[in-house]
Amino acid sequence: MLKQDAMTPLYVQLMDTVEKDIKSGRYKPGDKIMTESEMAKTYGVSLITVRKAIGSLMEKGLVVRKQGKGTFVTKPKFSRNIKRLQSFSEMCEQMGVVPGAHMLENKIVDADEKIAARLGIETGSKVIFISRLRFADSEPVVIEKNYFPLKYAFLLEAQFEDNSLFDYLKEKAEMQVTSSEKLIELCRATQEEAKLLEVRKGDYLMFVRSTAYDQENEPLYAGIQIINGDRFSLYVYETNGEH
Repeated sequence: MLKQDAMTPLYVQLMDTVEKDIKSGRYKPGDKIMTESEMAKTYGVSLITVRKAIGSLMEKGLVVRKQGKGTFVTKPKFSRNIKRLQSFSEMCEQMGVVPGAHMLENKIVDADEKIAARLGIETGSKVIFISRLRFADSEPVVIEKNYFPLKYAFLLEAQFEDNSLFDYLKEKAEMQVTSSEKLIELCRATQEEAKLLEVRKGDYLMFVRSTAYDQENEPLYAGIQIINGDRFSLYVYETNGEH
């Protein structure tokens, strides 16, 4: 029971109690916590107090409320340093999670004006389009859409399921990404994207537009990543160069 006569507000006491249960492992990532009515009865407080405590836990990123299902302990986010050049597979291995992929499309398409400009080719030129759904510990987190110049047509012969596209390029063509530029925006999930990433249509997602360059500073591919921001974060380390 909470201390009714304490100086600390009841909702803060309740928030602290649940937070300790999460950090101690009593509640594990993905676990459903008590319902509001169960919590009110267990701790002898009002529903208003419970809702305020849960709201504070949500603000701290410790729990998430799923409509019609209940309140759940959040899972740790997958995190990627976008200043460091590394493949999705390398990032997962570094974090101790298992990378995975499911091939969505692998075909020849016509480059639109934007893709053509990024690859330094004429609009309408044929390019290799590879789209994959990427997984981290079997959880869908990223939709990848990459466009390669036609000289990489050998990519059509491969199936990129749970193997690294970066490693394949290095092995087959001795090509590797040596630099890239990225633009990060927000977008809303389409019906197809929501189904693939297991979110709701209209949910906010991260949209990363990138262009990668090879050893000769030639465009290797123009890519788009659509990322579930609830499960994935991007970070960058900056310095003024004085240290």
